[in-house]
Amino acid sequence: MFYRFVILHAEEDTEEAIRVQDLLQNEYCIKPGIIFAEMPSGRHLLENLTDAINDSAWIIILLTENFLRDLWCEFQSYTSLLGALTIPNKHNSVIPMRPRNRPLPWERTPFILQCVNVLQEDSPGFSVQIKKTFQEARYRQQEKVWRYGRKKEVAPKIL
Repeated sequence: MFYRFVILHAEEDTEEAIRVQDLLQNEYCIKPGIIFAEMPSGRHLLENLTDAINDSAWIIILLTENFLRDLWCEFQSYTSLLGALTIPNKHNSVIPMRPRNRPLPWERTPFILQCVNVLQEDSPGFSVQIKKTFQEARYRQQEKVWRYGRKKEVAPKIL
């Protein structure tokens, strides 16, 4: 399945990730979305991370106080950013988000994430940011590339 977004989050922030997922899906009609904790169990974490990045139009990095305490979160964010730089259709797909609850202070945010346009839930322009970020045309373009890639994987090889 191709998702509009995946939320990468610290293990301790699963409830907050669910809240943000519900906010995006129910208030802003950005569906379907998934949080990293919902990725299939029984698979290697790196396989799930690869699928999360490849099978979604946008990768939301939930910047909370727990973010810097978790090396896995840092790895996820750097892997996502690297993918956004090296995979042509993934440019501008990584979205750091500072949620309303327990946001990571700006001064403690890694420099590389300060360079990307951050969604700030408690800002007055949050709704406008959401509409500008999650554009339908961009989603359709990402989904088309994803479907094409899936067809190539399933197509029988000649020779």
